[in-house]
Parts: sequence; structure tokens; C-alpha cells
Amino acid sequence: MRYNRFLGNILKSALEKQDDGDKYDILLNTIFKAERLGKRDRIWVSDRFFFYLRHKLFFDEVSENSEICAKNIAMVFEDEPDEILSGKIEILKKNGTYGKLFNESFPELLANEIKKLNNQEVFEWFNSKAKTHLRTNLARISRVELSEKLENEGFANFQTEISSAGIILEPTNKSLKNSELFEKGFFEFQDESSQIASLLVNKNTKTLLEPCAGGGGKSLSIASFFKNIEITASDSRTYLFKEIKERAIRAGTRIKTAVFQDISDNFDTVFIDSPCSGSGVLRRNPGDRWKIDEKMLSDLNNLQKKLIQKFSEKVRIGGELIYVTCSFLKCENEGIIKDFLNKNKNFSLIPAKERLLENLGNEELLSEITNGDFLKIKPMHERDLMFGAVLRRR
Repeated sequence: MRYNRFLGNILKSALEKQDDGDKYDILLNTIFKAERLGKRDRIWVSDRFFFYLRHKLFFDEVSENSEICAKNIAMVFEDEPDEILSGKIEILKKNGTYGKLFNESFPELLANEIKKLNNQEVFEWFNSKAKTHLRTNLARISRVELSEKLENEGFANFQTEISSAGIILEPTNKSLKNSELFEKGFFEFQDESSQIASLLVNKNTKTLLEPCAGGGGKSLSIASFFKNIEITASDSRTYLFKEIKERAIRAGTRIKTAVFQDISDNFDTVFIDSPCSGSGVLRRNPGDRWKIDEKMLSDLNNLQKKLIQKFSEKVRIGGELIYVTCSFLKCENEGIIKDFLNKNKNFSLIPAKERLLENLGNEELLSEITNGDFLKIKPMHERDLMFGAVLRRR
């Protein structure tokens, strides 16, 4: 294999700085700018760096230092290991540790939870690269028309099975972020699972509060599916309100923003897109697996319990509280709901299957996204893993 030493040294630098605390994309972009790398070279480095994060236990085992590690990553990525690396791999296969180190390269806590989801193939699924999903802005364009326009611009795509607005792009090195289609508000980047989570909302809702709105992705999605809902978005990071307003203008919709302390009204629906571990989106953020530990989950559980209790007070009598996460871990999902219902007897669970059937009108694929009581999107499909619960205030 012809090894590019210049790019290999940049990969080596990224490996040595991975524990500095920066997010991995920020880390890479900082290095790329310093080295003035072109697009093709950036792709070379980033593909191999994230490949390392997906198989970290293996590469750390067979590499004496970061320089050798960078070369080993490149060789395995190209499926051209040299004699030394091939010998190490053969030893690991003979002693039965290769599969655990390469395919099950997760912290033990996560690996044990993943094993509960499916058979061994689920590890391969977690280590695969997620495709880019779009949500068609149906107020501006039909999904069929958007799909055709994307094809004309060289973006091969296909439609999602469940969301009526979803489009999935085939892998490409081209970027859509600066395209005219995006600037005209024809679509937003959003996984199908997030689109489905938006469909937990009661179609009779007139007022909705999203108190953990972030950049407004869920609010925009809800506005696109339910035209007549008055939506208020809030977040402790008030600097994000500017982004929400800009995205709403581009989409041709209106979303109010407000500091939570200034909100006096109660709402038909409060939609909590809760902070979580992100364990359900590890295909998109493979490095985050190495940040999830018992302390992180304990801190998140305490926060999640506080948030659901606090925001439940904004649900009017007869209204609904919707709690969603992009996690598959029960301690962040069923555990939070069980704790909340035990403390709040004036709330009861509405089966997610019933709500999704009302809004989707198709029972055939519901087994992939719900276990009856909860939205619980299963692995092995081209969707992120998400959880959702609907609670009604009596």
C-alpha cells in the first residue's frame, strides 16, 4: 500500500489530541485550517480518524505509538495490512479477542446494553456510517419535486419509508449546505427518527411549548406537519433564538421564542426534547461512545428528572407532555417516565402506537418504531434510535 506520510502525520496529530476536550469535528477543522488542507485531503484524514474511533480498542491494542497507529488505521481502512499487522490480527483471531476488540469496540457499559438490542449484527450496524437525511418543507415543495431537483444536482436519493417528508441521500462528497435548494427553504437536515418523533403530537393541539428547543429542529418539524399549531420555543441558551428565527423565516413559518421565566401561559402540549447521552446517534457521532460512562448517565438522569418535573407544570389540564431522547438506554427513557408517573398521579401514559397510528395512518411499519407504549425505534434500519413517551394530564 502506498502510504501518504504527510497526511499520515496529520492523522497522527489528531490521534494525539483526541483527549484535549474539543469535539472531534472541531478538533479536525482546527488542524485542517492550520495545515491548509484541501477538500480531498480533509476527507482522507477525517474518514480514517472516525474509522479509528469506531474501532479504537483494536487499534490501541495493535499499535505501540501514535505514528504506528496512524499507519495501521490507513492499512486496515484500505484492507491492505502489511506482514507485521497481519500477524498481530492472526494472533487476536486465534485467541478469540479480535471480534471483541474490532467489532465490539465500545466501553463495557455500552457494549452490554447493545447486546440486549439484537444479535451480533447490531454491533456492525452501530459501526456503519449513517446516511444524510432531509425533511422536505412541504409548505414550499413536494417530496417528489425535491427528490427530482436533488437528482438533477447530482444527489442520488430515495424516500423514507415512514415519514412522508423524509429523503435519504446516497453517500457523496458534495455538500448541500450552500445549495440554492437549502437557501430557498425547501428542506432541513433531519433524521427520519426525529421527523417521526414530531408525529407524537396530538393533531388537535392549538398551542405547544418546546422548552429545550436548541436550534429549533423539532419545532420546525412540528410546524411542518401540523400547520395550525402556535409554537413557542425556549432554551436556556438564549443566543440560539436568533438561529431559530432565521430557520423559521427560511421555512416560511412562524415560531415564537421566549425565555422560560417569562412564560406565564399553560399549553395544550409541552414537547421536551431532553438532553441525553446521544447513544442513539452513535453512527453519526462515533467518538461519543468513549464519553458515555456511569457518572455521565447519573448526572443526565438527575437533570432529566428535574426537567420533566419542571416543564410538566406548563401543561394545561387535559393537555399532554411529550418526552423524547435520542438514546436507547432505559435509564434515560423508561426509567425517567416510570419515576415521573410514580410522583405525578395526575398524569397517565398514552400509548405511542395509538398516537402514531392516528398521525401516520399505516400500521404496517409501526413494529419498527414502537413497542406499543413508547416510541422505541429499533436498530438495523437507516434511522437513528429514538425514544418517546406521551403523557396526558388528567
